[in-house]
Amino acid sequence: MKSYQFIKVSLILLTLTTSTRLASQTEIANTQAYQVDIFNFDHQLIPDSENYQQQWRRLTGFEHSGLHWEQFVVIYTNHGERAYRNNFLEFSAWFGDPEDEDNQPEYFTYPVGTIFIKENYQMLNGKPADPKSITVMVKHPQGYDAEGGNWEYMQFSVNGQQMIKGSRKDKMVKQQCAGCHQNVADRDFIFSNFYSGTN
Repeated sequence: MKSYQFIKVSLILLTLTTSTRLASQTEIANTQAYQVDIFNFDHQLIPDSENYQQQWRRLTGFEHSGLHWEQFVVIYTNHGERAYRNNFLEFSAWFGDPEDEDNQPEYFTYPVGTIFIKENYQMLNGKPADPKSITVMVKHPQGYDAEGGNWEYMQFSVNGQQMIKGSRKDKMVKQQCAGCHQNVADRDFIFSNFYSGTN
């Protein structure tokens, strides 16, 4: 009887260990899918951005964004997750019942030094395909561009060619980025429409 119980317990432990190992391997594989270094850009322009895929917080999976040229995007931040998560939840709650006067969102602003990196991927047959570009937003101290929330915008091609860089005051930046982000000034100019809450 004791021998039977020992075998039973051993089998249970083996099953749990195997399941845990498989789950761990799956989690690692899923994480590594977002850690393929395919974007080349000047990291000196973006503080502490080397190895951002491993070191920063990944806020989303591959999300389809009609706002960004009908592409798929993956968003990372160095330390803007708290405000991003709050603003996502507040917007989601408000969007569910915008007519409710007691349901007014309370959005956070991002601390100076917050950086967002957004990887943009071409859409093919409804799925993410080839990488297209990197877009970046950097929160500067007061005085950089108060009307634009003191955000700097950058965009780089896959091979690192700088496409735009500057504030809302720059005509190209305003046309490509800042003009649209102005519509969410109440959310400190960050849309925060997607959130996965994962590394």
